Amino acid sequence: MNSQTRLGAFVLIALITLALFSSKIGGFQWGEAEGTSINATFSDASGVDVQTPVFMAGVQVGAVESIILDNNQALVNLLIQPGIQLPASTRAHIAGGGLVGEKYISLRATAGDKKPLAGASIPVSDGGDLRDMISRASSLTEDANAFFNKAENITDSIHAMLDENRTDIQTATHGLALLVEENRPDIRSATHELAGAVKENRKQIKQLMNTLPKTAKAGEAFFKQGTVAMRDLHMLMMDNRENLYRTLYELRLASENIEAFSDDVRRNPWKLMKKKPEIKADKRDRQRRMEEMLMTTGRMGLEGEH
Repeated sequence: MNSQTRLGAFVLIALITLALFSSKIGGFQWGEAEGTSINATFSDASGVDVQTPVFMAGVQVGAVESIILDNNQALVNLLIQPGIQLPASTRAHIAGGGLVGEKYISLRATAGDKKPLAGASIPVSDGGDLRDMISRASSLTEDANAFFNKAENITDSIHAMLDENRTDIQTATHGLALLVEENRPDIRSATHELAGAVKENRKQIKQLMNTLPKTAKAGEAFFKQGTVAMRDLHMLMMDNRENLYRTLYELRLASENIEAFSDDVRRNPWKLMKKKPEIKADKRDRQRRMEEMLMTTGRMGLEGEH
């Protein structure tokens, strides 16, 4: 065997060894895989891919065979190794191998459960991925830091405002203390008098407090009766609207007649001496009669006119 043949054989063996080693590391299988196919539905399967390992109690029991989108959720098909019987209490969740590790499917079951899993689907539980927990903790820490920063800023603003107005605050406080000190006798006297007045009129105050609810109730009843009376008055006016219009119309005519008679007597007082005073035809007589006809009968024109 020459050197070229030996070199070719060495390269071929190295390639085969490398392929076997890569398939072992990557979890690739040659030919059709054997085992039990079962699925689990996750709301988020980020980090999970085909050939992602499936562990149970720290032991690899299978791998992810396929992932598809089903009803806006990730339907993950798991291939469980032959001879492994999953208990009925088995639950699946996505876990991480560490802070920088790859994701894997973790199966958990109640210890001592020997009842086999029914069906081809594993229920899913929230396993609490370490990376998610760290992310949530980081978010809470950031929110807490932001809150404390805002509180610190508010405190600094309050301190700055107090420092700027320290003189005014001290002056106002001192002035208030002096005012209280100067008027202390008057304040004591007023307080004593107020206490005495309350003590002397305690009975009247108590009676007033007992009477207030009754007064309020009576006032409410009065206003209710007033509302009913106003409504009845309004209905009465609406029912007698035509009579009111006619009365007003007759009052206006009487006023005009009295005014015309007074004016006529003032201008011609000699007419009062006659047994039959002369009555002049009024220019508005026909118009008044037409208005009266309209108000009383609702018709236009006078009787006898065509």
